[in-house]
Amino acid sequence: MRNLIMIITLGLLSVLFLSSCENENALNFNDGFKIEFNTGKIITGKDILFYDSSTHLIYLKSGLELNQNITDFNVLIAKDTIYHGIIYSCILSSMPPSPYFIRDCFQYGNDILEVGYYGESNDLRNDPRIIDAFKNSNLLRNGISCKIDNVEIQSFENHSQVICTITIQNNDNFNYYILDPEKMGDLDFNYFTGGLILQNVDTKLSYPLRWSVQSGTWSNINMDDLSLLKKGSKVTYTFQSSDYNKMEPGKYSARFRFCGTEHCTPNINLNQKDGRVWVGQMLSDINNIVIKNK
Repeated sequence: MRNLIMIITLGLLSVLFLSSCENENALNFNDGFKIEFNTGKIITGKDILFYDSSTHLIYLKSGLELNQNITDFNVLIAKDTIYHGIIYSCILSSMPPSPYFIRDCFQYGNDILEVGYYGESNDLRNDPRIIDAFKNSNLLRNGISCKIDNVEIQSFENHSQVICTITIQNNDNFNYYILDPEKMGDLDFNYFTGGLILQNVDTKLSYPLRWSVQSGTWSNINMDDLSLLKKGSKVTYTFQSSDYNKMEPGKYSARFRFCGTEHCTPNINLNQKDGRVWVGQMLSDINNIVIKNK
């Protein structure tokens, strides 16, 4: 009899323990990050693989389907609304009427949700409450960072040559595949990323790539163009281009957009056996670049 009572007691304790775990998990998701669409559709932590805070990309466990009835959304932590946004069409060239938006074309695939922002300040996509919610649910990743180390400009009779050195840092405990200019070649790397955009500090004249000498392969990258950046490590790349208009002597600033696989993403398996292909984009700036009189 005593053994029977002990078995029944252990069984009841197990049921209560499992029930409490389920309730705790449900509570965590209810109190955590949530996107509510106007139709009533909801995305919570149980639908998310991870959030990359460096690119503001939300990686979903399954694809999200949008229709014309889904027009706007709220991002919440528990019952508090952090920000409101709209669904915006990719075919429109004008800026969205809301600073926060989700485009309906899913550039990286419908299982990667990109919340865009075009404001100049007070970007709430990495609000501390959002970061804490993802961290507490073990869904937070910090992605990579890009820093411009040095830019050299040489001006000739009818063009300028720009040599740029950047450092890419892996801020996660996870391996990423990233674009490698040494594998792609300088021409393809410059055109795929858009190259540096330079600006004369005094005249405010901008100097983007001229796109005058194009390659037939820059828009069709594959895994052969990527290299593995191991967890916690960094790599330095130097690339150059002579496809710039002549820049006069003076002080310049530069901006560079390091990006992932972009429009090629749907054609690439992001989950590789020794890491994941990094997608997204980030901007880096540098000032006090000087072109001297010869």
